[in-house]
Amino acid sequence: MPVLLGTIDKHSITQPHELTSPFFPSKVGGKPAWLDFNNIPEASELTCLKCNIPQVFLCQLYAPIDEPGFSNLCFHRTLFVFFCNECKDERTFTVFRTQLRRVNEYYQEEPADIEVADTITPASWGIQLCKVCGCKSTVEYENIYCSSHHKNIDLNKELKDKFIVVLPEYIINEGCDEDSENASLNSEDDESDYSDDSNEAAHIPKGSLQDMDGIDEALLEMAYGGDKDDEYFEKFKKSISSVPEQIIRYNRLGSPLWICSKSIPEANDIPSCQYCGKQRSFEFQIMPQMLYYLKLPESSTKESFNFGILAVYTCPDSCDDGQKYKKEFLWEQSPL
Repeated sequence: MPVLLGTIDKHSITQPHELTSPFFPSKVGGKPAWLDFNNIPEASELTCLKCNIPQVFLCQLYAPIDEPGFSNLCFHRTLFVFFCNECKDERTFTVFRTQLRRVNEYYQEEPADIEVADTITPASWGIQLCKVCGCKSTVEYENIYCSSHHKNIDLNKELKDKFIVVLPEYIINEGCDEDSENASLNSEDDESDYSDDSNEAAHIPKGSLQDMDGIDEALLEMAYGGDKDDEYFEKFKKSISSVPEQIIRYNRLGSPLWICSKSIPEANDIPSCQYCGKQRSFEFQIMPQMLYYLKLPESSTKESFNFGILAVYTCPDSCDDGQKYKKEFLWEQSPL
């Protein structure tokens, strides 16, 4: 199957309702548009275990599965990715997967009308969210905040300027890349020159890896992994050349497109599903081009948030029993 690509159009106009739960968005930043309201993860599940600071919401993908054998279990299905912006080494990531049948307690079988969207919120089910980050609040903080950290940030302007809590929000546009169907390193390669100088600079989006003037130097160094002859990086550049601004590559049960030869996981590096025991499989990856849109400030006190590839692995059966927001696994490929 062809690889599905996610991109951001900074110039398109997104209506606010399109980013809310009843419209099942795929998006970067902002606050999470939770799918299952009654089972939203507790604040403790989204707190970095190393620094004890709440993680930041990075993105979510609406990824239903309509395949034989799934018995309508995944009519609605969303993956949520969070990260710790405060840890310097071995940054913490958390991925949640949740899914609903077509007939469920929250959404009608047919698409919601804009007029009723305001009534389909966690608050309508008695669930209160943190006013700062949009994650589940706690009784300890009057059901207004999820943590003392976010309470202090809300009440202290200096802290608001110091900490990243909510990222810029963008809808993710979805498209299909037929040329990326065989994107692994071992696939048969077209020997044509992907870097033909006839490509005009005007056709290279700002912030893409081909926009060498606009990209962050640390990201560029990370992308090359210190070796400009790295065959994985050459394959990476060729595979993204038709859509260099892509921020997501979705290829469930396929293979990741690695950016370099370093930090590629072995099979035993990917843990099995902790709920059903099945070996997790690759589902999608977040591309370094996303960093261009996040606008995270540089810091002199800690390492800025850079990465090569963030590859998300999930249960191949998308198991449904037990916990409703199930943790999945993310592998960070950071060559440096």
